[in-house]
Amino acid sequence: MNKWTAMFAAVLAAVLALGAGIPGRAASAAAMAPAASAPAESALQQHVRTWTDALSKQPAFRAWTSAERTIAPLGPGTHGWLVTFAAGSKPLGYMIVNATPEGGYRLGEYGVGAHPAFYPITLYNALIRQGLVGSYAEIAKKPLRLERLYLSPMLAAWKWSSAGGETYYLDAWTGEALPVDDAAWQKQSKRTPGVLKAAAGSGAAELGQLTAVRSNRAFDPFERMPWLTSTPLSANQVQGLAGMLDKLLQIRYTAELFNASVLQVLPAVGYHGWNGGPLYVAFDQAFPGTRYIPVDALNREGHFYR
Repeated sequence: MNKWTAMFAAVLAAVLALGAGIPGRAASAAAMAPAASAPAESALQQHVRTWTDALSKQPAFRAWTSAERTIAPLGPGTHGWLVTFAAGSKPLGYMIVNATPEGGYRLGEYGVGAHPAFYPITLYNALIRQGLVGSYAEIAKKPLRLERLYLSPMLAAWKWSSAGGETYYLDAWTGEALPVDDAAWQKQSKRTPGVLKAAAGSGAAELGQLTAVRSNRAFDPFERMPWLTSTPLSANQVQGLAGMLDKLLQIRYTAELFNASVLQVLPAVGYHGWNGGPLYVAFDQAFPGTRYIPVDALNREGHFYR
């Protein structure tokens, strides 16, 4: 990591964590501070700690036990928070937490690996690789105007307002520019249930321990493309998804967004079962890491294929 990467990554990561200088931020520093630094844990911090304790018993999440946790609000109107885990400057994973209408909290999704959601260095590298920014020095001279937008697991992006007046939407995990403008984002937003509505009656605040864990080998989801030749799994078949993964079947998930201009294809490589909650399907990422997304959220936005 060169000096510009290290210096500016630290500065912008701090700005993003505090919500300073980013439109739509409204949260107290106390609500966003790591749990260890607060005099008393908030309800949000208590839920994060409970989920962290349960996950850290699994080998892939073991480092979360002693990791630094930072909680920051997501974009305007999302009623959600991004929890990041790190050891020193090394990222370890993330959680997305959503508020529920009943006043509780829902574990919206989570992931383990060195490329968590909304990781600034991934974004910087992607901006330079795509020729949208010339260098880290250019970024340091005029800080980026960024918002984190999270409508659902399939609709998460950085919104970047460039110095030239253009607006870009960049994938929250890869930093790749999406073929989307403001009008397209707003149109898709109206079709997508907000996380607050989706969390209604979820009962996810009661999650306290993992009751089932499955981890399969990764595979190339494009080696076969059943979404082009077969019908998706029915709702009844999806209820048996855990059994299919137990049998080592290769299951693919697809979501078409923005009038089919964006196709998400994710390979299912396992699952987590929680007490009293939905199945969280594990997906291998294109870069090292794994995402866990509740099956009910997946059913709202796309389809599974065998």
